[in-house]
Amino acid sequence: MHFSLHYLDEADSTNREFWRMIEAGPVPAEGRVLQAGNQTAGRGLGDNRWMSEPGQNLTISILLKPVFLSPARQFFLNKSVAVGIRNALSELCPDKVFKIKWPNDVVADNKKVAGTLIENRIMGQTYELSIVGIGINVNQTHFPPDLPNPTSLSLLCGKKYALRECLDYLLHQTGRQYERLAQGHLAEVDKEYLHHLLGYGQRMRFRKGEEVFEACIASVNEYGRIVLQRNSGKRESYEMKEVQMLPE
Repeated sequence: MHFSLHYLDEADSTNREFWRMIEAGPVPAEGRVLQAGNQTAGRGLGDNRWMSEPGQNLTISILLKPVFLSPARQFFLNKSVAVGIRNALSELCPDKVFKIKWPNDVVADNKKVAGTLIENRIMGQTYELSIVGIGINVNQTHFPPDLPNPTSLSLLCGKKYALRECLDYLLHQTGRQYERLAQGHLAEVDKEYLHHLLGYGQRMRFRKGEEVFEACIASVNEYGRIVLQRNSGKRESYEMKEVQMLPE
């Protein structure tokens, strides 16, 4: 996978910048990467914000064209990106255990170190393009108090990192996983995603509305829904935000 890096001193959001480029035309080539030194209005899943100190973290977006995937299987791209990020962080900080928290955050010591926002354009039955926004807390050591359990590579490993080194590891690993998808190895990507998934096959506590219950994660299906198996043996699938994993 060939990547072409374009650096921006400042952007409101690298994902938004890509959409403006696409609207203005022509559509950039697959593998274009936008990196912002200062991202002023980063976004996460749903209404979540991604807060980042200027020059301290990785805030990038990657343009991909996964036309080899059917729109119904688009969550396999989420899985491959999450695995790629996790593997890169594990190489950068080998003394820590990094896990994927459904759907595609990456955590260590039960604290969030990386997040992903993937936005797609689908035309009919063709998965035309995807903008993969990735935020990784690298050297930031102080976070706004309203953020839930953030951390960074620097806090986890006790050292400062060169952002370009981190980016090289990230692109190598995400590119490797993307190529596996393109070659049709969806089962391998799914297996590795589940292997690193926080709570997979383990008894955990979850909250759905006012109800708190115990279950284990049985799988995450191709639509991105988490499949939980309750103590009774009954399996139920849930959308993002419909159920919350509670801390151990």
